[in-house]
Amino acid sequence: MIRVGVIGVGAMGRNHARVYSELSDAKLIGIADIDEKLAAPVAQSYECKAYANYEDLLSENLDAVSIAMPTSLHKRAALAAIEKGINILVEKPIAGTIEDATKIIEAAKRNGVKLMVGHIERFNPIVAAIKESITDLQVVSIDITRVGPLPPRIKDVGVIVDLAIHDIDLTRYLANSEFKRVYGLTSKSIFEHEDTAILLFEMENGILAHITVNWLTPFKVREINVATTENFIKGWFIEQKVYEYSRYQEDSSYVVKELNVPRAEPLKLELKKFIECIEKDEEPPITGQDGLRALEIAMLCLEKGG
Repeated sequence: MIRVGVIGVGAMGRNHARVYSELSDAKLIGIADIDEKLAAPVAQSYECKAYANYEDLLSENLDAVSIAMPTSLHKRAALAAIEKGINILVEKPIAGTIEDATKIIEAAKRNGVKLMVGHIERFNPIVAAIKESITDLQVVSIDITRVGPLPPRIKDVGVIVDLAIHDIDLTRYLANSEFKRVYGLTSKSIFEHEDTAILLFEMENGILAHITVNWLTPFKVREINVATTENFIKGWFIEQKVYEYSRYQEDSSYVVKELNVPRAEPLKLELKKFIECIEKDEEPPITGQDGLRALEIAMLCLEKGG
């Protein structure tokens, strides 16, 4: 059994605790949060111990820990866990700055611990379906929309680092290429940080990408469109559905096929993989370098925004 803990039990951290408590090869030892009123009911629900100080949790002979704190606190908690030889999964973004992210990566390498970054959309079943369907095709463009209302939990970052970073990582993963050119437009309407962004990319292999994010839409939309020279693929992240459109005819008809997408909870798939990497001594599928690259591009978008 892999002994695990969770640092930070806000919305995402509570879900980490829940999933760990459900995994057959993991044992949730405890959760830590400075807000005892928040931590106590979570610990009671999942039959583990609550800690007000995460240093005390890290002293419980853990094999792994999820860090789901505010982004600005990632570095301190990550380094504390790494120094104790504990494998870590850090929620996205890996850190608040490039410097902090680099320090986390270097410390993990120096201490020989696993470092995985929680870019959860990589584990959405539609991503695997799309990735497989485009393997032998020439991709022309990737277009992702991720919009919805402003989450009350957001305090310290804008829409690019909180939302668009998901799709920056997905673009790099699906295109199987690094970024060549980056363009960004942002605006502030209802929040102290940017709440709307339109991002454009040219990948090194020629694929064009477009990401739209905002906190102005009163309902959530999570969609992806991939155009290839052979077909057009449209997916819905929340609904976990993917359709392929092909064989356009002169009479405007075309063929529609729904791809097979086995429904599953992305977080459960993510944490199962994290535990599996520890058990089998494998490199995590989303490394610290992956998290750093996504953060670098997000920061570049912020620099170019305006």
